[in-house]
Amino acid sequence: MPQSFRTIIPLPRAPFSLSHKDRLVTIGSCFSEHIGKYFAAYKFDTDINPFGQQYNPGSIATALDRLLSAKPYSADELVKHDELYHSFDHHGSFSLPGKEETAAAINERLQLSSEKLKQATVLFLTFGTAHVFKLKGTGRIVSNCHKIPAKEFDFEMLSTEEIVHLLSQSLEALWQVNPAVRVVLTVSPVRYFAFGHFENSVSKGRLHDASYQLTQKYPQTFYFPAYEIVMDELRDYRFFADDMLHPNKLAIDYVWEQLVKTFIPVKDQELLQEIDEITTAANHRVRNPDSEAHQKFKEKYLAKIKALEEKYGFDFAREVELINR
Repeated sequence: MPQSFRTIIPLPRAPFSLSHKDRLVTIGSCFSEHIGKYFAAYKFDTDINPFGQQYNPGSIATALDRLLSAKPYSADELVKHDELYHSFDHHGSFSLPGKEETAAAINERLQLSSEKLKQATVLFLTFGTAHVFKLKGTGRIVSNCHKIPAKEFDFEMLSTEEIVHLLSQSLEALWQVNPAVRVVLTVSPVRYFAFGHFENSVSKGRLHDASYQLTQKYPQTFYFPAYEIVMDELRDYRFFADDMLHPNKLAIDYVWEQLVKTFIPVKDQELLQEIDEITTAANHRVRNPDSEAHQKFKEKYLAKIKALEEKYGFDFAREVELINR
């Protein structure tokens, strides 16, 4: 009898499908950012991590609340460290040398992403860890410590009940504003061994339990098994980066393929293949730009781009620039 030498994770039956008519928002860890970039590359309307990468569900809940209120950040909410001004809710990519310019950059993105969330049809949330750092004196969960000394923070692991409570409040507030948005939950396959190997397992277990409870509580939520696909189906270190903790591009590509199979109908997958062909052509290395063969190559793909732009309204400005170079 034929044998299978690996575990195949059955793909769940999604209660809805995705198309280019959808408006997507992704919030969460670096894995959320990777998946968001895939959607954007395939011309989906996608807003990726409006606060930068966030790992714990408490900070993700805070981000959702702030996006819904759209309350601007004041300069007084920022802290200075190592010659930069930081927000405890944001990734270090938002940190700048000036207090006012940091607040302005944060608020510009906040206003844009607030509208994106209120109009979104699908929200992807990726949880990385249940561990949180809390600012001493206030108990506020911070998204990023910005290399500020550890003595300024308390460290703990959120319970499953706390995670469900925080996210329930934020999601219910979101559905009050945007009743039609559907929520896809994922647990990041990145392991956080800095907190301890056993502690990482406990943390991931709480994230899974909370995700399960949320999907049972709210029919608008759906769990996609990104963690299970990497940990069980791709159970081999050739699918990991040099640190042996982060999935490499090969693994992320595979998870993306499974996500496409789960959410995108076969007829629409053909459109993704057309976009992929154009993207590959745009990044093609040109040896002789003046040759007749290259001119025909340009004409072929510029015509394909024009047809898709006219039919779907896609923006291929970058690809056109690369093809015309």
